[in-house]
Amino acid sequence: MKKPFWDVEEDIGFIDTKSKLDNHSYKVWNAGKPETIQHVADILARIRKDLNKLLKYIHTIKDVKNIKFEGKMISWSEHPIAFGIYHCFEIHLPGGDEYSFNYQEMTPNKDGILGLNKPKIIKKMKLDTGHNIVNYEIADKRSIFLTIRPKLSNTNNSNPDILDTYEKILDLALHEITHTVCNDVRWKEDNHKHPYKIYEGLMKRWAKECGVIKIN
Repeated sequence: MKKPFWDVEEDIGFIDTKSKLDNHSYKVWNAGKPETIQHVADILARIRKDLNKLLKYIHTIKDVKNIKFEGKMISWSEHPIAFGIYHCFEIHLPGGDEYSFNYQEMTPNKDGILGLNKPKIIKKMKLDTGHNIVNYEIADKRSIFLTIRPKLSNTNNSNPDILDTYEKILDLALHEITHTVCNDVRWKEDNHKHPYKIYEGLMKRWAKECGVIKIN
């Protein structure tokens, strides 16, 4: 059975490379100079550190009423985003483990996919909406793929030693982790409908508040 186009390869073509920043191994596409491959692993380690810092910060402000919702100020734990945030904690920092979640370089592809939050082990559960009981899908595990080398491809035009800026890669990472918050488990032509933009805005706001996004 042919895999859907978005179900990109995550093993063949990659090399496990240990980052000098956290001594953890990351899957990096095996192309380019050795120092470039090392740099990519270090960028992925930095992304992990920054996103973990963001999630820990969000946890500390769960009772702070600083979100305007339906005419009053509430905390995120009272907001519809709460389910997604708790899900994010479980997926990205299970039991406080900072290294169990997989971040890797984006697989070269011809479909223009720059980043991917790939759900795995999708299970069904019953969810009480307050009005009725609905069948709900949730991912037990995920991997996030990020474009770090914009000229990386499987063609003769590939230039595997050109790296994007860290700011651009971080922005992509924040975009992808928001898909965990939204619990997106199926490919859709438009995965950014309401409430995605609201949730992404909150994630980026909190990233600024905790210093993950640098403000000049």
